[in-house]
Amino acid sequence: MATTSETLFGGRAVLDKPEATTMQQMARFMWVPMLLMGLMIIAASVGLSIANAAATSDYFGLPQAVRGAADAPASVIDDRQFIESTNVWLPGFQLLGIGLILAAITFSLANILGVFRAGGVRVQQAFGNEAETLTPPITARLFPMLMMMGLMILIVNLIISAIIGGLAWDVYGHSVAEINAAAEGSDLLGDLGTVNTFKTWLTPLPFIGIATILVGISFAVHTILQVIRFQGQRMRELVQAGAGK
Repeated sequence: MATTSETLFGGRAVLDKPEATTMQQMARFMWVPMLLMGLMIIAASVGLSIANAAATSDYFGLPQAVRGAADAPASVIDDRQFIESTNVWLPGFQLLGIGLILAAITFSLANILGVFRAGGVRVQQAFGNEAETLTPPITARLFPMLMMMGLMILIVNLIISAIIGGLAWDVYGHSVAEINAAAEGSDLLGDLGTVNTFKTWLTPLPFIGIATILVGISFAVHTILQVIRFQGQRMRELVQAGAGK
């Protein structure tokens, strides 16, 4: 493949055969696993949310005196452990599922680009002309990287959330009375502060990942638009060349 000239939409390249790029070939097979993984995570999140709701109902259905007692039943402490720990990592888990579904959409758009690329070459060859295609614009090179960057942010967020969720499990393994009576500078209060600090900034972090993937999707759609415009221009050239013969 060699670039031969420039168009209004970027450089032209000559293709000998209708072949997709490496990214487009990978997208053909990757969109289904990404979609299935995303749907499985969403389904698991729904189940965990139902379990968390049941534990929350049981816990707050008890009188304050029972929940705050130093000798609170083990089942009460277990419920609060589960509630507080799950509330830390479950949102990140859910958003990772959404991110994987968006990644599947990104791969589908890349697959569409591959179909346009191969189809355009076949049509031009059917006319008996040299097959030209649009060289990848900057948006075509960026959208796969943005998708991967967004997924990495979501995965890192989930890992950190899981670690902090484990710390929350340890903290809330103590009764409310014990936590309230903890001395200044104690490990228990230090861990409680760490949990609450991380919960604050872990809330917006996954949305940065989602936004990054969405920007990549917008770049992919823009690339498709550029390809359609280029192919329209190329078809006009072929028709004009045929009319001039």
